Amino acid sequence: MAKSRASKGLLVTPRTLPNPSEARRQKWLADAEAGFVSSETYRLYYSLILKALWPAGHGIPGPVLTQNDIREAIDAYRRSIGKAPYKDPFRRMRELQGEEGFTSIRKEGVRYQLQSLEVSQKREPRAQLSRSDRKTLMERYGHKCASCGAQEPDVKLSPDHKIPRNRGGSNDLGNWQPLCEQCNNMKSNACRGCALNCNVCSWAFPDDYKQLIITDENKELTKRAADKAKIPQSDLVNTILRNYFNKVKP
Repeated sequence: MAKSRASKGLLVTPRTLPNPSEARRQKWLADAEAGFVSSETYRLYYSLILKALWPAGHGIPGPVLTQNDIREAIDAYRRSIGKAPYKDPFRRMRELQGEEGFTSIRKEGVRYQLQSLEVSQKREPRAQLSRSDRKTLMERYGHKCASCGAQEPDVKLSPDHKIPRNRGGSNDLGNWQPLCEQCNNMKSNACRGCALNCNVCSWAFPDDYKQLIITDENKELTKRAADKAKIPQSDLVNTILRNYFNKVKP
C-alpha cells in the first residue's frame, strides 16, 4: 500500500495512485467491512462513508469531500428505503477514525479525505450505557449539556466519556457526562492528538475547570507584550500567573 504524502493533517492533491482497478477497490472495501469491530447497527453507515471517500474510478488520496457530501452519502441510501435523513453522520465518522482505526481519513475544517489505504490498530468497541445508567446520568445533570448547559428537548444529548478511553478513561458511570452535539464535536476535535492533562481539562471536567475567558483588550495587551519580549503569548500569561500566585500563596 502506498503511503500518503500528507503531513500535519493538510489535505493533499488526489490521484497519487492513478486509475486503480475496481477489483482492488472492492477488495479493500470488503476487507474493511469484514474487519469492523463496532456495533452491527452502524456498520452499514461506515461502509457508505468509505465508499464515498473512495468512489469507483478514483485514485488515492481520494476526493476532498465536504460535510454535506458525507451527509448525502448516507441520506441517499436512507431515501432509497423510505427513511428520514440521518441525524448523526459525523459521530459515525469519528468512530471510523477512532475505534475502527481509519486514521488515514484526515479532516481539515469541514472537509474530509481518505489519504492512504492503511488501517491502524483498532480500539476496543465503544461502550454503551445501559438504559438505567443513561437515565441516572441524565437525571444527575438535570437533562442539560455538562459543558454549555443547553437542555433537552432543545438539544439532543449523548453520553460522553469525560476522559477518553484512549487516554485511560474508564467505562464507570462517573467517567460519563451528557453533551449536546455541538459540544461533543468540539470536544472530539480538541481531544484529537492532545497530550495535555485530562484531569484539569475544561472539556473533561467543565464544572471544576471552566473555560478561561480573556477580554479582547487583554488579549491585545498580551500580544503586544509577548511580541516585545519575543516569547509565546501562553508563556507570558503563565509567567504572570505564576508570579501572582507566588506572592499571594493560595
